[in-house]
Amino acid sequence: MVRMNFPEVPDAKSFMPVPAGKYLCKLVDVNETQTQRGDEMWKLKFEIMDGEYAGRFIFDNMVFSKAAESRVKLICSRLGMETEKELEFYPEDLKGRSCFVIVEIEEYEDNKGRKRMRNRVPFDGYEKIEDGVPEQINEPKPEEDLPF
Repeated sequence: MVRMNFPEVPDAKSFMPVPAGKYLCKLVDVNETQTQRGDEMWKLKFEIMDGEYAGRFIFDNMVFSKAAESRVKLICSRLGMETEKELEFYPEDLKGRSCFVIVEIEEYEDNKGRKRMRNRVPFDGYEKIEDGVPEQINEPKPEEDLPF
């Protein structure tokens, strides 16, 4: 038997894509996998950190193939990683970093032939957070940094 007090359970969030636009995001998860061609791929999960869609997620992939190297460099640089030298890094090195993510809406056909909508991050759909905005969003400030 299972007992649930449904009035205390929050309603499910919509699975509709967020509107096209630019969102302040934090990279909350990186899953390692491979493409169908056997290239290493990291699945990125960004959480929207402010505004009406705070708490929703944007997904994208980083593919480690010769053809996709420039996009990997772009994403890493926008997440604040040093890209001026050879670098060995792991998924954990990216988690918790923040940037602006730009999304578009695209139509696709699901496996049952139905037309659906989803978010898509364009090739250059990342912007670095400018100075003055913390890299680690929603991290509490130490007491001595409070402005009052």
